[in-house]
Amino acid sequence: MRSAIFAAGLALLPVASLAQTVNAEDPDRLVYLLQNEGYLATVGTDDVGDPKISGKISGTNYNIFFYDCTNNANCLTIQFQAAYDMSNGMSLARANQWNSEKRYASVFLDDEMDPFLQMDMNIDFGVSEKNFVDNFTLWTQMVDSFEDFIDW
Repeated sequence: MRSAIFAAGLALLPVASLAQTVNAEDPDRLVYLLQNEGYLATVGTDDVGDPKISGKISGTNYNIFFYDCTNNANCLTIQFQAAYDMSNGMSLARANQWNSEKRYASVFLDDEMDPFLQMDMNIDFGVSEKNFVDNFTLWTQMVDSFEDFIDW
């Protein structure tokens, strides 16, 4: 009986390995996945020529920056980021409060004390398409939560 269960489990392995994976080497595929979920997303480049995805979540501009690239391609990791231009900035104590209470997205302040929300994702060896979309959904939840936090 045990060998029959083991054999049945082995029969499922090829099916599981057929799952579509994505990585940071194909920004166009990531944009396709986001657009397929109804998000606004376009591919461009950042200031140094690395790929960058830009879009909007409920009226808020966001970027996905690509890191650990070789010659502006073959990137390994990505970072979701949204910037907020606040008239009075954000206090360091308030930024630290967010960072100590939230697990996935962190905030840093620029020289004008404006907050930048960011969330890193290592997709170096590939993740399933479903996992990428799930992480982006988590990102949208973090943006909403942060905007509630700063009363945006």
